Amino acid sequence: MTSQLNLWSFILSIIWVLLFFVVSSIGPNDYTIFGAHPHVLLLCAFLLTLFIGLIGLSGIKNWKSMARGLSTILLTLGLSAFLVFIIFFGKLAS
Repeated sequence: MTSQLNLWSFILSIIWVLLFFVVSSIGPNDYTIFGAHPHVLLLCAFLLTLFIGLIGLSGIKNWKSMARGLSTILLTLGLSAFLVFIIFFGKLAS
């Protein structure tokens, strides 16, 4: 079970990174459907993926799963920090 969490957290982190690039490249949108900025929603998704990745670390069986788990954690931590930076200075600018 935890090895599957490790794999799925890696897949989700790749999907969220691609979605981050899509959201960042699109111009200003109307956010009335979700009620929140897309970067805030992505930050929540990244934090959930980080939590799942931390749980998935307990299912490490070989070096491939360890590399996958560590890359998931580093990727989600890095982009979460970047999203916090974007959201914080975006709120200051508006």
